[in-house]
Amino acid sequence: MKKLKLLFITPKIHEQHDDFAFTSLWARAFSDAGFEVMTICMEKGESSLPFPVYSMGKEDGLPKWRSVLRFWRLIIGLKYDRVFVHMSAPMLGAGCWWWWLRGIPTYFWYTHYTQPMSLKIGGRMVKRMFCAMQGSLPQYDNDQRKIVTGHGIDTKFWDVPEASDTERESATHLLAVHRISRSKRLDLLIKAMEFLPAEYTLTHYGRTQDPGDDVKFEGEIKELIAKLGLENRVKLMGSVPMPELRKVYPRYRVIANMVPQTIDKSAIEAMYCGLTPVLARDHAAAIGLPSAPKSEDPKDVADYILNLRLMSREELKKIIDEKHSLASLVQKMSVYIREGN
Repeated sequence: MKKLKLLFITPKIHEQHDDFAFTSLWARAFSDAGFEVMTICMEKGESSLPFPVYSMGKEDGLPKWRSVLRFWRLIIGLKYDRVFVHMSAPMLGAGCWWWWLRGIPTYFWYTHYTQPMSLKIGGRMVKRMFCAMQGSLPQYDNDQRKIVTGHGIDTKFWDVPEASDTERESATHLLAVHRISRSKRLDLLIKAMEFLPAEYTLTHYGRTQDPGDDVKFEGEIKELIAKLGLENRVKLMGSVPMPELRKVYPRYRVIANMVPQTIDKSAIEAMYCGLTPVLARDHAAAIGLPSAPKSEDPKDVADYILNLRLMSREELKKIIDEKHSLASLVQKMSVYIREGN
C-alpha cells in the first residue's frame, strides 16, 4: 500500500532544545505509524530525523516577511496528501488558504485554551482539532471537529534507568519542570511552601520565553520567594536541554505542577520516570490519577503534599502506557487523518 505523504508543521526542530526537543519525537512517531513524513519548522537546530526538515529560516535571522514567503514557497512546492499542524496557530493561519484551495485535509494539535486571530482564521477549514483534555480549545466545545485524545510522550525515550534510593532526593524535596509563565502558576506552588515544614524544598527547572509578561512574572516570583522568606528552600535552576531531564527526573520522587486546563507533558514524563505527581484537580483527572488537592488554596495544596502517598514506578508507568503514550496518541489521530475526515 502506498504511504500517505504527511506534511508535519511545528514551531521548532532542535533535539537539544529545552522546550521543543520533543517535536522531533512527534514527527518520528508519525513516520513509525506508516506515513511518509516531511517537516516544516520556523527554526531548525540539531536534528537526526531521517526525512526532510525544511526551515523558515529563523535560525538565520530572516525577517518575518521573508520567513512567510519561504513558508508559502514550501507549502506550494512540496507534494503531500495531508497536513498536520503541531502547536502553531500562526502557521495554521498562514497556510490555510492554500490547503483550502487545494482541498488538502488539514489537522491541528493544540493544548491551549486561548484563541489568537490566526486560529480564528485557520480553524475554519481544519478537518479535526486534537487536544489533550476537555479544557483545551473550550471555544470549540460544541464543534464535532474537536477530539479529546489525552496527551502522549515517547515512552521509549523516557524509559530511563531507575536510580537507587541513595541517589534519590527525599520525598520532601519537590521538583517542578516547566517554563516560567503565569499560566503555569508556579506562584501557587511557592505559596503552598509557606504551609509546609522547613525540611520541604522546591527545585524548579525552566525559563521565561515571552520577553514581556513572562519576564515580569519571573520578577514577581522572585519577589514572592523573598517576601515569604523561602530563599533557602526554593531554587530556580534555569533551563536544561530536554535530553538532560532524563538524568534530572530519576533523582527525585515527587513532581509538582499546578497548571490548569491542560495536560503538561513534563508531568507525564516525570511520572514515567517514577515520580509521584502533585497536580491541580482537573489536570490530575485528565491524566487518570486517583487523587489531587481538594482545592487550589495554597494550604490545601500543602496539606495534600504532607499526606502524599508515593506511587510505585510500575503504577505510574501503567497509567502512561495505557492512556498517554505517543504511539497510541498518533494512532488515535491517524484514524481520522488516513480517512481524510
